[in-house]
Amino acid sequence: MKLKLLLLLTLFISNLCQAQDNSIKIGIAPQSSTRIILQSHQDLKLFLENYFKRPIQILTAKNFSEFAKRSNEGTYYDLILTSPNLAVLSQRLGGYTPLMTYKKGLSTILLSYDKNILKSKKLPLNVIGLDPVSFPTLDAQDWLAKKGFEDGEKVKYTYTSATDSSISILLNNNADMIIMSLPNYIKLMTKKNKNLVHVIYQSKAKPSRIYLAKDSDTITLKEWKRALDAFSKSSEGERHLKITKLEEFKNIKAKDLDNLGPIVDKTMKRLYN
Repeated sequence: MKLKLLLLLTLFISNLCQAQDNSIKIGIAPQSSTRIILQSHQDLKLFLENYFKRPIQILTAKNFSEFAKRSNEGTYYDLILTSPNLAVLSQRLGGYTPLMTYKKGLSTILLSYDKNILKSKKLPLNVIGLDPVSFPTLDAQDWLAKKGFEDGEKVKYTYTSATDSSISILLNNNADMIIMSLPNYIKLMTKKNKNLVHVIYQSKAKPSRIYLAKDSDTITLKEWKRALDAFSKSSEGERHLKITKLEEFKNIKAKDLDNLGPIVDKTMKRLYN
């Protein structure tokens, strides 16, 4: 009896390991908390599990810097969903190919309790970003620098692991401004909280989050392209768009990211210097 139980346990562990080895790993940049990322990408997970008949792991990282370095290694994730500057690096360093994005571009939002915060004499201003290499953070910092708010002089930056954390910091009056993307502002800020704060800066629409994949022993790049195209036309894809507030999918090519040179260069310096 003991031998039989031991054999069954061994078989169970072996099957579990095979299932884990057979799983597809999807890396999603940590633009929100892990809980929100898992919730908002369940439709993607379920669709791809049915499409490939394989288990799917939704993975993220504690911050954008860690996520970017994993992506750039080229072996940690099978599919990546990330911001445009990190997409360029994962393409150059990790060998991934951009396949799909969202038609609605991302805007950067700067929020404050005080609509006249940029005229404040209490300097430096405390500004909360997501991570030194997150796209909205770099965009907002560039705008503030052009306004004369250089890091370490008129402004001091600190970073959180998720947008919902930075919202709490602002609402608890522990920051002068916070940085986020427009979709997160729409999705995470309640009507009541929006009435408490002011939009200090909203950028013009920039490239949206980007899906990238690469050839592997089990899934080719062409198969990934077909799978994402099928997802974009599915009921699961439609639900995903409603949850993320990103409206519509569209195809993308590597050349579409050619105009991101300066922000990509700054990302590289912050990641590896």
